Amino acid sequence: MQTMPPAKKALEFKSRMLSLTRIRVVDADPAAIEAQLRDFARQMPQAVAGMPVILDADGALDLGSLIASVKAVGMQPVGVSDGVLSEAARSWGLPVLPPESKSARATAPAASAAPAASASPAPAPAPVAARPTRVITEPVRSGQQIYVEGADLVVVNTVSAGAEVIADGCVHVYGALRGRAIAGAKGDINARVFCRRFEAELVAIAGIYAVAEQMQGELRNKPAQAFLADGKLRLDRLDW
Repeated sequence: MQTMPPAKKALEFKSRMLSLTRIRVVDADPAAIEAQLRDFARQMPQAVAGMPVILDADGALDLGSLIASVKAVGMQPVGVSDGVLSEAARSWGLPVLPPESKSARATAPAASAAPAASASPAPAPAPVAARPTRVITEPVRSGQQIYVEGADLVVVNTVSAGAEVIADGCVHVYGALRGRAIAGAKGDINARVFCRRFEAELVAIAGIYAVAEQMQGELRNKPAQAFLADGKLRLDRLDW
């Protein structure tokens, strides 16, 4: 009886938390879409390059044109939100993904580079079991993403440009913050971002965000904190 050789291992399956950005089209004007995408890419070139995005829309539009515009700035469409784009998505070979919840739409930016308050206060997040704070002692390098669920994140080193640190609670960076920092990732409007040296590409609290060009001024290279006040993102200096 002939013994068959063991099957050759060809694949490895690994789980990873992937940050997906939803782009929701609120005005189907192709020129306006292209202009805003170019402006967003100009403000955040390192973050936009290769950024995986889910496409969504409030009304009918030319999905092919939207895909071309998104790809032109370096973003990578990975699917569409179930809704008006679903039928067209299948002809483009894109998967149809679950739509955002209403609460997520209340706090997430709608394809806009400017921080904006939602029309009504975001619902209070459901209480979750407390988790221990995660402490990172090594530099967070370009291309890395660290996400902490249900707790704070403390980085006692530098967050490089092109890196992303995310927490459901607060984000503390005790070195230079040059990448993207996202606190209150699941809607906690009381979360904050603290850093010893503020050089961020993007800062977000509960979906309300600002990019580097909007945050130039006396706080650059200084200790700073970001938080929400009356639904708007604010930056203040820290006396460290």
